[in-house]
Amino acid sequence: MAPDDISVPDMGAIAGRKALERAEEIVGGQVDLILHASIYHQGRDHHWNSAPYIQRELGVTDAFSLNLEGMSNGGMAAIDLAMARLEAGRGTSALITTADRFCPPGFDRWRGSYGILFGDGATAMVLSTTGGFARIHAIASITDSSLEPLHRGTTPFTNAYGVVENENLRTPKKSYLEEVGTESVLRRAEEALMSVLATVLSRTGNKLDDFARILLPNMGHGLMEAQFFKPLNIPAERTLWNWGRYAGHLGAGDLTAAVARLVEKKEVSPGDRVLLIGTGGGYSVTVAAVEIESVPEWPETTTDFTLPADVTA
Repeated sequence: MAPDDISVPDMGAIAGRKALERAEEIVGGQVDLILHASIYHQGRDHHWNSAPYIQRELGVTDAFSLNLEGMSNGGMAAIDLAMARLEAGRGTSALITTADRFCPPGFDRWRGSYGILFGDGATAMVLSTTGGFARIHAIASITDSSLEPLHRGTTPFTNAYGVVENENLRTPKKSYLEEVGTESVLRRAEEALMSVLATVLSRTGNKLDDFARILLPNMGHGLMEAQFFKPLNIPAERTLWNWGRYAGHLGAGDLTAAVARLVEKKEVSPGDRVLLIGTGGGYSVTVAAVEIESVPEWPETTTDFTLPADVTA
């Protein structure tokens, strides 16, 4: 859990600063694009964007900064969109940040959703056309909008912001699952996943077995089994699930944090291929194939895992 005296946008700025320091030899002070992704409250209810705040706090000039709403897939979607801009020649570097804090009275991090514990965290990643420790060989995204009601529920739309206490994702999910059945939701989610995965593998010429690690969203084992392990026919040991279940679901930042974890813990080597799979309400899926070209000497990020006595990860 993040300290209460640090705002969520400041969390994003702290992560962004660390990422830029780590990428200093590659990008110097050049940042052309800043995309900030999140899924929860960013310190202001409306009429304000946190991405320009992060840009200002970092002292970055001559960049385009924008908030991105992609639910839990926001961080991965930001990578996809940033890559498209860089590949089009509209800049040479981009900073992707994420930040979220899940706290009362608005949200119960322990019981706010089925099979997911929510962790506070901020992440950042620098993309550059001029170098780096890893290379993204392919990335693809898709949205199956037939699953959009899963996170909306049946309550009417409103015309203004309101204070919501104990907001949760269980209520809309329960109503939709009762309407269409769990099997229907899992089938469509699997079809979207396998479609994007097939696109990425075809572009790289790889098979799933070619990847040393497969990084996934941070969820409980039951949900991971149904949504990823079984459809992909992979064991949990090929992922970072054992870390993710304690770190918790970091909003839009699970995959960026997982990449940093692999590097900091020296759990990858040059030449290893790593597959990143992000998913988010909507229902969107982004898959990226990454090759590790070098392993930087980064100190391990300190993480405090604290669980209540009546909660099991």
